[in-house]
Amino acid sequence: MADLLWPILVTFSTSLIPGLELRAGIPAGLALGLPTTTAVAVAVAGNVLQIPVVLLVLNWAYRQGARFPLVDRWLRKTEAQVERHRSLIRRLGWIGVTVFVFLPLPASGVWGGGVLARLLQLTGAGLWFGLSLGIALSGLLMGAAAQGAISVWRLI
Repeated sequence: MADLLWPILVTFSTSLIPGLELRAGIPAGLALGLPTTTAVAVAVAGNVLQIPVVLLVLNWAYRQGARFPLVDRWLRKTEAQVERHRSLIRRLGWIGVTVFVFLPLPASGVWGGGVLARLLQLTGAGLWFGLSLGIALSGLLMGAAAQGAISVWRLI
């Protein structure tokens, strides 16, 4: 178990970094020798634990963003990416947030999903469930893709 501690910490920590999240955490865990199920579970846990931080930071950023040009620019850029899918996601509610977070698109992780939820004024359990389910599904997709890539690499 002690030999798995470092890979677990790296996987978990990588999954906490905005922009990297589980899309980098899972491959990092696999590269460090974690079994696929462990890498996925640890990365998903790290990503789900970001949700309260994401919501707090976004609330603060929207209140204070105009005072900090870098923050304001990031929010506007993320909003523009989210805006393209707004009408579809508004009709779907938390299911739309789940699909948005799940899809491997730029800015579609938990941070992008948090911005989307804020734009759509989603709150409460539906927001948390949508973000969490999207993260879990994305973790399964990334785990399968990373394991497949490793299998192909070994054949070469």
